[in-house]
Amino acid sequence: MRKLIQTILVFSLLLLCWNSQAQKKDRIKYKAEDLYEFRKNGVKIRRLIGNVVFAQKTTTMYCDSSYYYVDDNVMEAFGHVKIIDDSVTITSRKLIYNGQDRTAKLRENVIYTKADQRLTTDFLDYNMETEEGQYFNGGKLKDSVNVLTSKTGYYYGLQKYALFYSDVVLVAPDYTLKSDTLRYNIRPKIAITEGKTTIITEDESILHAKGGTFRTRMDQSEFVEGTVETTDYYMEGDELFFDDLKKYYDASGNVKLTSKDDDVVITGDDGFADKANGISKVYGNALMRRFLREDTLYLAADTLVSIESEYDSAKRILAYHNVRIWKQNLQGLADSASYFLQDSLLYFYEDPIFWNLKNQLEGDTIIMEVTEKEIKTMSLLQKAFLATEDTLKNYNQIKGRTMQAYFDRSKITRIDVNGNGESIYYVLDEDDPNNIITLGMNRILCSDMTIRFIDEELDNISFYIKPEAKFIPPHELTPGVQKLDGFEWRGDQRPSLEDLLTTPPAKPVNEDIPTKLPPSEKINIEGLKEKRKQTLKSIKNDGE
Repeated sequence: MRKLIQTILVFSLLLLCWNSQAQKKDRIKYKAEDLYEFRKNGVKIRRLIGNVVFAQKTTTMYCDSSYYYVDDNVMEAFGHVKIIDDSVTITSRKLIYNGQDRTAKLRENVIYTKADQRLTTDFLDYNMETEEGQYFNGGKLKDSVNVLTSKTGYYYGLQKYALFYSDVVLVAPDYTLKSDTLRYNIRPKIAITEGKTTIITEDESILHAKGGTFRTRMDQSEFVEGTVETTDYYMEGDELFFDDLKKYYDASGNVKLTSKDDDVVITGDDGFADKANGISKVYGNALMRRFLREDTLYLAADTLVSIESEYDSAKRILAYHNVRIWKQNLQGLADSASYFLQDSLLYFYEDPIFWNLKNQLEGDTIIMEVTEKEIKTMSLLQKAFLATEDTLKNYNQIKGRTMQAYFDRSKITRIDVNGNGESIYYVLDEDDPNNIITLGMNRILCSDMTIRFIDEELDNISFYIKPEAKFIPPHELTPGVQKLDGFEWRGDQRPSLEDLLTTPPAKPVNEDIPTKLPPSEKINIEGLKEKRKQTLKSIKNDGE
């Protein structure tokens, strides 16, 4: 037991001796033009004046004058303070340096430099051993690519990253980012934000996000639950990617385009905004809503594309394929459509068909005018056809070269038939509502006609320019005379609002924009997607 105690005592003495030597070895060394020594409250202090130089380990410090607290191994320096430690240089007006833990408190006009990094502040606490620093009451970090400012910042030199808090602003070459929390990876120049983030691009577009990753060296970023502002729209999504150099913005998950100037909202699963070419695209359960005075017009398609332009007449929305329309008292189908915003005209292409209560309207191309927040007219161009189902399930039919339908508060009131008019119209005996019978059928040929509606029910027809009429009694109504050429009742295809909101797209959605577009407005979507994949792959490799 006595030997064990002796061993412990010897070990303790050796440890104390070693610590004493280590402390003596690590004490601050100094020199100056003048040196004065005095005591204050029992504390030994040395006053150094003129070309003062302090040194400890790899650190050398310069100043005009200083106080050195001998017992505490602490130096307080004033005037033209400069610290040099390997690749780090720090200047300030005041300094308190603790030689025990190698920490420095620098005040007033502090400038920290290392490689391409330059940090300026008035309050910096820095550890020479760990290369960790903290500033408060405002600071700015500038490197070869970016400038970051914030109220509070933490710098980790060995780990090569910095943290910024409160009123954080990052000024990159092509955009400015604002956030309350930001992590900056110094070597790859990558900024990562958390919480509310605002990005203002060089062309004054505004992006909003709830945090993201911003590769400032490549002008590429990814962020979550963000909003991108294009010339005409606000674009939202659960996840967004943007390449500011190419002005390309990609969104996925609950994508939403909201028009700035028109009552139009477009939603879908995925989308992108190609600002360089003025194109925004949404696909996957794509749906456009056009808000009217007392109703909403819904248009669904596999893909919706907005064409932006400095000319209002060129601005439009394209829909393809599997286009479906729904609003109160009007539903329709088409392969594709285009909506010209300035004229409020909707064009429907390739077998378009519409239903209004018991009326079915068809044409090679159908144009709908939506003005004053309501449907005003509908033009049926080439092979126009109107069919109406009556009380007895007979089909009144009218065809012509073109038709023009007129609406009042979005309710159909009149249709004009222009050229090559032909009609089949059933005559009913409705005196007894419980025993309605067919009296016969009128078949009329003439150039032009006018069909009038009351409460959206067919009321009467006027015939113009040498009409030729033939009345066919009930017993002569064979299937061959009850149909005009081209007639087919397609009521079973009539879409419901539920169909638009829940039916998945029937065709592939990630296609090139249709050939109806002028060549200058085409874009290779697959090419852009492939470039994005390659870019993300290279970013990942760089990070590794």
